[in-house]
Amino acid sequence: MSAKRPPAPAQLPRMLSDGLLLRHAVPEDRDALGDLLASVHAAPDGTPNATVGQWQRDLFDKGHPTIGTDDMLVVQDRHGELVSSFLMVPQTWSYAGVPLGVSLMELAATRPDYRGHGLSKEQLNALLETSTLRGDLIQGITDILSFRSDTGLLPAITQRAGRGGHIRDLPAIREGDEAVTTRPATVEDIAFLIDTEARAMNRGLLACVRDETQWRHELFGRDVGSMVHSEILIIERAARPVGYLVLGYGGTPSFPIPSWLPGLPCPEPTVSIARFELAPEVSWFEVVAGVLRQLTLPDRGTPESYMLWLGREHPAYDVLGDLLVRRPPEIGWFLRVPDVAALLREIAPVLEQRLIGTAAEALSGDVHLDLYRHGIRLSFDSGKLSAVEAWAGHSRRASDASLPEQMFHQLIFGHATWAELARAFPDCRLQTTRGSVLLPLLFPEQQSDVWPLI
Repeated sequence: MSAKRPPAPAQLPRMLSDGLLLRHAVPEDRDALGDLLASVHAAPDGTPNATVGQWQRDLFDKGHPTIGTDDMLVVQDRHGELVSSFLMVPQTWSYAGVPLGVSLMELAATRPDYRGHGLSKEQLNALLETSTLRGDLIQGITDILSFRSDTGLLPAITQRAGRGGHIRDLPAIREGDEAVTTRPATVEDIAFLIDTEARAMNRGLLACVRDETQWRHELFGRDVGSMVHSEILIIERAARPVGYLVLGYGGTPSFPIPSWLPGLPCPEPTVSIARFELAPEVSWFEVVAGVLRQLTLPDRGTPESYMLWLGREHPAYDVLGDLLVRRPPEIGWFLRVPDVAALLREIAPVLEQRLIGTAAEALSGDVHLDLYRHGIRLSFDSGKLSAVEAWAGHSRRASDASLPEQMFHQLIFGHATWAELARAFPDCRLQTTRGSVLLPLLFPEQQSDVWPLI
């Protein structure tokens, strides 16, 4: 899983207009590329953002389990100076246990005097093409919203959702409760981390899968000065590992945390928690408050509040209940599916499982979906999805369901129910009884909290 994927057919370097050259990055670009990213992502007062530059430098200095030079693009001017960059992070996601090849687009930057020339879009299209040729079934990006309309990157799932509260409101540790402690994770903890994370993935639909090499990257692959550096702590009780925490960005560089909440300055020191998981034999009720209190120690700056960036739903939210007085705005993943039929064929075992025990359990026959610009035919044989093919003669009237492609993406990825999405997409129709029964069964709402590998 951590092996770098084979490169796509070479199409670079390529000359663009005005003497600009689009090419792959090379090790000699380390400092210039880090400086470019730091300056483009500077603070409002013009101070370079060294943390973004360090993120890029780490990819040269420390390596990465999945990124190769074919995944890094730069544009240089006629004088050899770098004026724009973009990169792609290959990884594996799980769709209800089915592994899927995914590539995320990251670290985009273009010098202000070269904006408006389509350089980021040129690089993004090259990366998407490379990803497609490699066989990736999903491609994603966050934050850079202006690309979605003509690249196929469409809002699909929630990317960062959280809840927060004040340390002072946490319940006191009950007498007789066994104390919990935290310590930095080490390489000896990797097997425990893999096992605990594998169980946690069962709570959601989509998750990023990490093997031993990728966990080593999480532990040691980033300088402390990197924007995406995270601290991983092991939770112990009676000197035995019972869970783990990820402090910091958790691989999601969306907001300057812990000093800010999304869109708002946070009025007090805050600790940001990007991952919080326990072993199955441990009760969340017994450890949540104790773990959060562990994070208020003086060596951590004595935070007064906490933010749990754990998705829309999480056991810790249930335990803390009304103590979670902060609920910042959510943002979303923009996902592209190069071949929807290929994705559906890959996740066929999941779709078939969802029909068991329903009126469609032993269904035989075709289901026609009209996505307006193209169509898909799903063929079932005694409840098994035997074929998924393009429907050349697609039309609304002949379909079992008609819906825009963005709505279909959100259904596939469990973002909401058909009924909920129909309010946002009034041009959808369940045309037949078969469609009315099958679509909600095949694509139920199911939360995802993807902690990406970056």
